Amino acid sequence: MTATDGPERHVVIVDDDDINRHGLAAILRAAPGLRVVAVLDHERATTWQGWPGTHVALVDAADERREDDHFPGVAVVAAIRANSPDTVVIVITGHFLNGAVRRRMKEARADYFYHRGELADAAVLVATVRDPRRVVPPPIDPEEEIRHGVSRHSLVNRAVRYALERDLPATIAERRNPRSRAWERLRREFNRVAELTAMTSDGRTPDRRQDLPSLPQISRFLQWATRVKAAPPQADDG
Repeated sequence: MTATDGPERHVVIVDDDDINRHGLAAILRAAPGLRVVAVLDHERATTWQGWPGTHVALVDAADERREDDHFPGVAVVAAIRANSPDTVVIVITGHFLNGAVRRRMKEARADYFYHRGELADAAVLVATVRDPRRVVPPPIDPEEEIRHGVSRHSLVNRAVRYALERDLPATIAERRNPRSRAWERLRREFNRVAELTAMTSDGRTPDRRQDLPSLPQISRFLQWATRVKAAPPQADDG
């Protein structure tokens, strides 16, 4: 039996770049045994109803033009998993060495993970869609997560979603009187979701007992997880 024998494989391509999206589709449409059934941007892919029955999803991880989260592919993978657990998810990204996207794609339960440059050759792309091999790898620097308070118990994707739904990056940037009870409540509610370990700015455990991450730590964590730089804090009036 050859790679083109057997049932036709239905493929969906997700990428916010028009040239990448349609270029991948053109190559895969010309390959025997593969049928491109949809070509989507990240936004549409999160609400698309056609995931059941899709055999392979080729999902680009990043879009650096976004102001909320540079890794919208994570939400796409989560949507695929919620609607079609059997779809094979292949992540492609130029951020192959980035520890945050590796952690987030592993949490989202992506199956495979490739550098975009590895799939620039048409024959390699087709062969990978037919028979992917590289699972989501561990971080290059295992200490990176620890420095941000991330442990195996932490829920990075859920924390990012919670923070963006409540616009926490902007709220923290505009903070006044950070020792107030309102800020303590924000820290507690955020960490009930995130389950981070309190860490100092240089990535060490605080000298005194501290159960909650500080506001600066939460801001650093969100920058690490999303690659979106926080706005500088606003100065108090008066």
